[in-house]
Amino acid sequence: MEAEAREYEAMKARQYSGNGGNANNMGGGKPKMGGAGRTMPKGAGGRNFSKMEEELKKKEAEKASLQAAKEEEEQEQEAERIRLKREAAFEAELKKMNEEQKKKAQQQKKKDAKIVNRILKASKSGKHYAVLGIRNFELQIGPYYVFNFKIGPLVLFRVKTKAIKRIYRNLARTVHPDKNRDGRAEEAFHAIEQSAAILTDEKQRQDYDKKIIASRRRRNKYAVDSVMRVSHTVWSQTATTFKMTKKVLGPFSTPILVVGALIMP
Repeated sequence: MEAEAREYEAMKARQYSGNGGNANNMGGGKPKMGGAGRTMPKGAGGRNFSKMEEELKKKEAEKASLQAAKEEEEQEQEAERIRLKREAAFEAELKKMNEEQKKKAQQQKKKDAKIVNRILKASKSGKHYAVLGIRNFELQIGPYYVFNFKIGPLVLFRVKTKAIKRIYRNLARTVHPDKNRDGRAEEAFHAIEQSAAILTDEKQRQDYDKKIIASRRRRNKYAVDSVMRVSHTVWSQTATTFKMTKKVLGPFSTPILVVGALIMP
């Protein structure tokens, strides 16, 4: 890939030098037959240059994707290492307890695991409000444009930043690895930190809310389109059936269909 990048830069430099040579020859002098002043062919040379540029961008994107996947895998391995370490520490603590203490500790661990699993599931889906346990009923109306005047958007049921910070603090005390006995508590704690950082920053929250609104609109459009397709199919089949019935029964089709409709339960 480095060799291709160097070749791409060399082609770009040759193209620029060729353009410079054309500018210098605009005064009517004789064009140079060789050297840096010679321009690249406009046809094949330009196409090769564009193709190489596209391939280079594609390979850079693939490299970035592989790097991101590698980092994600390393993070998962580190999280698993921490989980196993915490589980082993919990088992060691259980050995020092009597039966009643063991029962209480195990019950508390089940409750902790339920909270942690909910947080990690929401975090994996990128649902930052759900990570913090916030029900997001925010509704945006508009904007509307009337005679070149903008009205809205009007935002209803918006959760205030102050409330988000309060919810985060309460949840952080519950999920903190020093208190929560689940093996993945540290991972869940980082997840709520990340979600709280996004939702308490006005700019990041606006960007995230825009993505949510766009996603809802796509889902609603898909649902409406699906209903319209089904309705059209049902109507077409009904019309076809009616036409066939009328064709087969002839003049008796209308009375028979009316009687059939009346006697149907």
